[in-house]
Amino acid sequence: MLRYQVYHWAWLALDWLFPPVCGGCGEPGARWCEGCRQRVQRIEPPICEHCGQEVSQGAVCARCQSAPPAATTVRSWAVFAGPLRQALHRVKYRRDLALAEALVADCEPFVRSLGWDVDIVAPVPMSRGRLKERGYNQAALLARPLALRLNIPYQPQLLRRVRDTRSQVGLNRAERRQNVARAFEAAASRASGRAVLLVDDVATSGATLDACAQALWRAGARSVFGFTLARAALDP
Repeated sequence: MLRYQVYHWAWLALDWLFPPVCGGCGEPGARWCEGCRQRVQRIEPPICEHCGQEVSQGAVCARCQSAPPAATTVRSWAVFAGPLRQALHRVKYRRDLALAEALVADCEPFVRSLGWDVDIVAPVPMSRGRLKERGYNQAALLARPLALRLNIPYQPQLLRRVRDTRSQVGLNRAERRQNVARAFEAAASRASGRAVLLVDDVATSGATLDACAQALWRAGARSVFGFTLARAALDP
C-alpha cells in the first residue's frame, strides 16, 4: 500500500499546482466530486453470473447462453452513463490522467468485494500506432493504481497487440468479435499458471476482453478475470 500512497501523493501534488475540476460535472475543487460519485448508476443484481450485465430473470443472460465469455468471470462497476461516462471520456480523449486514479479509488472496494484470487493485474493493450497517437493507454491508467491499491503485481507487458484493428465504435456484436479475433498475444513466461485480472475502461460486447482472455489461455493462464469500470449497452 506504500507504493500506492506515493503514487497518490504525486497526483495530489499536481492538484496543488493545477487546481482540479470534476471529471463528471466540471465544477472546480475535486477531480471527482461527491455529487457525481452519488449519481453513478451501479450495476445491481440480478446479474448474469458470466458477463455481469443486468438480467431480468435467470442466472445467465441470453448472450452468454449462446456464447459465454472467454474469461472466467467478467464484472463491471457501473453503467456507462451520466457523470461516469463524462469522466471516462475525459480520461480517454482529453488527457485527464489524474482523474483515472480518483475513479479507481472509488471502485476499488467493489473489486475487493468480488473475492477474486488474483496473481497479477494487466491492462488491455493498445496498438503501437494508437498509443503513439494518443500518448497513453487509458486502460493502463486504471489498471496501475488498481494493482497498487490491491497490492498485486502490475504487468503492463503481459499482453500485446499483434494485429492492428479498426475502432469498435459503430460495429455490431459479431463485427466486434471478428475485428479483434487473435489480435492479441500473451507472454507465456508471465501468464503461465497465473490468475490474471484484466482491466479495461468500458465493456460493450465484451469482444476485446474475450480476445485478450483467449490469448491468456493460450499462454497457459490458470484463470482470467475481466473488470471494467463501466458497461455500455449494445444492440444485438
